[in-house]
Parts: sequence; C-alpha cells; structure tokens
Amino acid sequence: MRKFITAAFILSSHAILAQTQDANVWVSAGVGADLTNNLSLSYEMQTRFYKNASSVDSYINEIGVAYEPIKNLEFSGDYRYSRKNQESHYEGVHRLALNVAYDYKIDGAGLRLKARVRYQVPFNYLGVINDAIYPDNRNVMRFKISAKYTPTNLKKIQPFASYEFYKALSPKNIYNPIDSYRMTLGVSLNLPKRHSIDLYYLLEKEFRATPHLNHIFGIQYGYEIFKDPVFEKPESK
Repeated sequence: MRKFITAAFILSSHAILAQTQDANVWVSAGVGADLTNNLSLSYEMQTRFYKNASSVDSYINEIGVAYEPIKNLEFSGDYRYSRKNQESHYEGVHRLALNVAYDYKIDGAGLRLKARVRYQVPFNYLGVINDAIYPDNRNVMRFKISAKYTPTNLKKIQPFASYEFYKALSPKNIYNPIDSYRMTLGVSLNLPKRHSIDLYYLLEKEFRATPHLNHIFGIQYGYEIFKDPVFEKPESK
C-alpha cells in the first residue's frame, strides 16, 4: 500500500508539473453604436502580449453586428483579422463567428445572467486550399456562461465572472474531449459620458500534448456612440 501511495503521488506530481505556463497582457479598445432599438454595431482593436508580457503575440481588429429580435435574445456575427506572431514573421488570420446569446435579469438582486453559444471558423484561404496548408485551424464551438452584478447603491462599479469552454469540430482534439477552457473575474467601471473601462483576470487552460496554462491580465476601454450609457464589450477573446 505504501508503495502504491508513493507511486500515485509521483505520478500526480508529474501530471501537475507536466504543463507549461505563461503570463499574458491584453490591451484593447472598442466602440459600440445602437443603430435602432434592436440593431447595433461594434468595433474592437486589441494587442496581446505573451512570454511574460515581454513580446507581442498578436494584433487584432474585429467588427460585429448584433440583432435582438425579442427582448433578451440576441443573434450576432463578427469578423476578425489578426496578425499572429510566428517568431520569424507575422501571419494574417481571418475569423468568422456566429453567436446566439440569451440573458436574464434577476429583479431585486442586481444580477444579470447570460449564456452564449458561438461557432467560429478561422481561415487563411478558402476551401480545400486552407485545409491543406493550415490543417491546425480549427472549426470550434464555444459555450459561455457569465454573470454581472450591479450594486444598488454603486451602479457605476459592476463585478463580473464567466466560464467558457471550447470544443473543436474539425480537426478534433486528440488529447482531451475539450480544446480549452477560460475562467474570468473582473470589474466594469462605467465612467461619465458613455465611457467605460473593464479590468479582468482570465485563466486559460489549453489541452495539447503538453497542457498549457495562461494567466491573462486585461484592460479594455469602451465608448458608446449613441443611446446606451454602458458599453458592453464585444464577446471575443
């Protein structure tokens, strides 16, 4: 029994240690515009730093459109173009994402819950050419739940939290049933004149041959052009 416990401890210690880690910083700014009561546009640009925030990982530009046919139900689409650091050069990557989201406000508790499903397709070229040259570009389903709390006597400070996991459709992840997961804690600061700032910490685990853990510290500035005094940051990342 003692030998078994010793062996189990060694194996579990190896499993914990057999992963890589990194510290990242994400800096972004976005703008939103309500065109009608149920149609809106958004634009976001972001720079991501990795290798303990010492090098640029990627530059991102993203535009999106959202439509709310009925209260609390939203359909949206996003197009993203990013420049990804490949050590010797930066490579351009396109991405399309389709989203369905539903949110629910708990009256009297100051709590808003939200669930979102996303299908995303990254590509550099179209069709079979892309599959042949970039076989690691994954078609992915993402499932996210989030909560935001608005204190009754301090509505300009809103803590939030979320959990999301990724499931590759093709090519599938051979190391784990899911590709990765993300857990986020943060706070939204609603500033005067339709400005806002989000501060957050995001823990991301990617399941590879050797699992990888990212500790991500983010800051995002937002501005709403038209009606809403609060800018809801684009649901990317």
